[in-house]
Amino acid sequence: MKNCHSNPKNGYRIAPSPTGYVHLGTVATALVNSYLARQNGGRFYLRIEDTDSKRYVADAVAKMKDCFKYFGIEFAETYVQSERAEIYQKYAHDLVKQGKAYYCFCTEDDLSQMRATQVKNNEPTGYYGKYAKCRHLSAEEVQQRIQAGQPYVIRANFGYQDWGERIVFNDAGRGEIALLPQVNDPIILKANGLPPYNFAHVIDDTLMGTALVIRGEEWLISTAEHIQLCDLLGFPRLNYLHMPTINIEDNGKKRKLSKRKDPQALVMNLVDAGYPREAIFEYLLTIYNSDFELWRTANPSAPLTDFEFKISKIGTNNPLFDLPKFNDIAKNVWARYDHATVVKMFNAWDWQKLPNITPTIKNRLEAMLGVERGGERPRKDLIKLEDIPDLYSYMWDEIVVDGQDFDRNLLSAYAEIYDANDDKDTWWQKIKNMAPDKPTLRALTGQVRLAVTGKTNTPDLWAICRILGNDVVKARLTRW
Repeated sequence: MKNCHSNPKNGYRIAPSPTGYVHLGTVATALVNSYLARQNGGRFYLRIEDTDSKRYVADAVAKMKDCFKYFGIEFAETYVQSERAEIYQKYAHDLVKQGKAYYCFCTEDDLSQMRATQVKNNEPTGYYGKYAKCRHLSAEEVQQRIQAGQPYVIRANFGYQDWGERIVFNDAGRGEIALLPQVNDPIILKANGLPPYNFAHVIDDTLMGTALVIRGEEWLISTAEHIQLCDLLGFPRLNYLHMPTINIEDNGKKRKLSKRKDPQALVMNLVDAGYPREAIFEYLLTIYNSDFELWRTANPSAPLTDFEFKISKIGTNNPLFDLPKFNDIAKNVWARYDHATVVKMFNAWDWQKLPNITPTIKNRLEAMLGVERGGERPRKDLIKLEDIPDLYSYMWDEIVVDGQDFDRNLLSAYAEIYDANDDKDTWWQKIKNMAPDKPTLRALTGQVRLAVTGKTNTPDLWAICRILGNDVVKARLTRW
């Protein structure tokens, strides 16, 4: 068990809960933390926050680690909160000894009756003031109840009476913020001996030397309680940065991107679809650092690690997930890769799920991924690998062309002279020899392209025909 007492305050972390597949926002948080750790010479670590057994998903940690591994996200250290129970218990019981916390034996029925009374009296609900009845139990009564085996929780003794007081702190991205304090006495240790998030977070990020707690803005409202817990424990106040959450437009309204409702919220859905991981990173940098696009335009081939991430450029508005923009970024990323890299990524992807895939068709596709790649104007048709059957349907043995009027004599004549071994100049010269003028040349190339590929617009026709080979090309030219 790692206590981390000696860690300097130069840590950056992500602290996900194992509740299922990894959210796109978690990868964004990991990306921001990894940049800041690298730029500031800090440690980057992973903390699994698994103290909420009701939300725990059995294989979620394994999925999480696989996801981070895929994205090349590496951690100097890994911590698991459920393995650190003794640490939280020690701090909670020490607070009891200091009179800053107390044992609470209230049952669910007790709490329900209390809430009903508060609602009836039009009072704020919660465990505070006169309703915090266990706050003033004598030491003897507490000991008797514990010896009798009564279950208990430990609550922080905030003891607030002034509902108008403010907790003021400086958010690294938003500036000075003033929040109402937590006036309830919150639970800091549950009956099962594990802490809720609020207490564990304050202890862990203090002991682990977290330089900046980076998290989604949904936690902003809870920051007052976290600062109060720092003060109660005698810890220096933590530094916070609350990032805007990715939204989606739903029936004309913005809402948070949801793992339950939105496939794009689960980052591995994007990976399974065959988006390059660099495109996912670039898109997240685009929405979380306003000068990234200018940097990328000025440095089109530079590695992402060269980019200097600036907290001041994060912004505070909730960005909308923009699929067309994401797709454009993916096109540009694919266009930067050389043929060997694209083939390697294709083979690492789950290509077996492509329909009617055979070794011959796979070989054709690998060759097709190199057509018009490189140079000053590489083609930009590929967005994600699962689009390959639509993009390159002509690499399969059967193509469908409906409602087209072919010049069979022209295609048959071309089939007689076609040779897949011809270099590009020879191939082009043969076509020009069959076409006395430009209209005829355009008609011939259009007919050949449509007959061979079933499409009116494709990458380099000469390269496509060479990949397919003599037999396939001649058969398609004469089948119509």
